[in-house]
Amino acid sequence: YGLSKKRGNWDSELLVESVEAYHASYMSIHWWPREELAECREAIDRINRRIGYRLRMNNASWPQKVALGEAFTIESAWSNAGVAPCYKGGFPCFTLKDARGGIVSVLVDDTLDVGTLPVAAPEQASTLALASTFTIAPRFTERGHCFFRACAPGTYDLYVSVGRRDGTPLYELPYEGCDGHKRYKIGQITLAGDGNNTESFPY
Repeated sequence: YGLSKKRGNWDSELLVESVEAYHASYMSIHWWPREELAECREAIDRINRRIGYRLRMNNASWPQKVALGEAFTIESAWSNAGVAPCYKGGFPCFTLKDARGGIVSVLVDDTLDVGTLPVAAPEQASTLALASTFTIAPRFTERGHCFFRACAPGTYDLYVSVGRRDGTPLYELPYEGCDGHKRYKIGQITLAGDGNNTESFPY
């Protein structure tokens, strides 16, 4: 930065354009960093709002109440507002938690790899609609056999995350309500019984 400036060759706008052109995931500074920041603050602020990937779930909707053992759909819309692809990829996940914060159901849709979300010019990110269909198993089968790890009827907190196929979150999302493990609360959902024995068992 300093030598280019001394020769009269520095142009902060070209720095911004290079980040866009090369779909930059990171940028290093070759000068005294605080000096460059002070003198190029506007350009660097713009770069900081674009550099790397920026995964977003722009909206989501789901039924307030679903029956255990029956399919239901969560509709969501996803985009990458950053300048670079999410090279490692990952998959949307919806997690149900009980009142104690315990995970009771992990619902991953691996039909969307966020690494395939396209990048675009600033404020022009395209949105991909996703309809994710899941079925949450009841505690009891038709023959009365109990699945201790399946959900009981009740109201649960609903979280969203992006990560591995097993539901392990990998990425931070730009939302409040984080549980400290990169899951973000988006609302609640009620699970209704399916007519079988729904006696409560310890988790």
